[in-house]
Amino acid sequence: MTVPKSILLFFASSATAFTSNSLIIKSKASNGDLFLVSAGLEIGDDGFFKATTSVNDADEKSIFDPLQLYGESTMERKKGLIRSLEPELKVIKPVIDPLNIYISKEEVDVDVDMSTSLPFMPRPTSLTGELVGDVGFDPFNFADTEEKLLWQREAELKHSRIAMLAVIGWPVSELLDRPLAQMFHLDPLLGSGDRVPSILNGGLDRVNPLYWVFVLAIASSVELLQMNRDDATSWDPLGLYPEDTREQNQLKQVEIDNGRLAMLGITGFAIQEFFTNTAVMEPLLPAHF
Repeated sequence: MTVPKSILLFFASSATAFTSNSLIIKSKASNGDLFLVSAGLEIGDDGFFKATTSVNDADEKSIFDPLQLYGESTMERKKGLIRSLEPELKVIKPVIDPLNIYISKEEVDVDVDMSTSLPFMPRPTSLTGELVGDVGFDPFNFADTEEKLLWQREAELKHSRIAMLAVIGWPVSELLDRPLAQMFHLDPLLGSGDRVPSILNGGLDRVNPLYWVFVLAIASSVELLQMNRDDATSWDPLGLYPEDTREQNQLKQVEIDNGRLAMLGITGFAIQEFFTNTAVMEPLLPAHF
């Protein structure tokens, strides 16, 4: 039998190993990937030898198939080489019926922990109620891990405190800006309709740049000091923070409730002045304006 020259070259450039009934060849493809070729000899029903060969990757790598190009019957799928880009999640959603649509209540889960703020939706798993002010409100599942939850709670507290200051400073500036400007012989910063300078109202370009430098310096200093502290309530120069845990939680609840209300309020101020073109204090004190 004449052996093709290509087969001889293949054996010459490959590592071979023999067993009693098979031949194993380890070779390298043109792209550098290793693969194994095993050839076995079996006696068929007709009494003649027949060869069986198989090719296996020496270092099988996972194949990502986001477009589902590999069918269920492909060799790669059967060998378990297909991997998803993200870990496979098996989510079992509870069956709830807030509108009493189901005739048979056997299909409805009755022991579901529902959200306090959205009673028609289940409470998110990450919102366990341990944090003060947790009412189970996360319809878009932003805080799906404990790390994200704590980070967003810290961000909520900071925005709440800024909003509580802003919701007081906004109307006060509309009442006192012109009198103070006249007292110090300065130009008032209020825009048309005695509106506060803002992104929607405009007028921020009239603010002295040194003011922004001062604000950024103060905010950066506070942030740097806070980064070295674990407790967000550690700043208490007047000693008003109670030592009792129950009173601490009550104070935290009051702060988070007022902060959320302030964030909604300051947003309402900006929208109201943008559409009405009048100051938010004008309906309350028309004689002043």
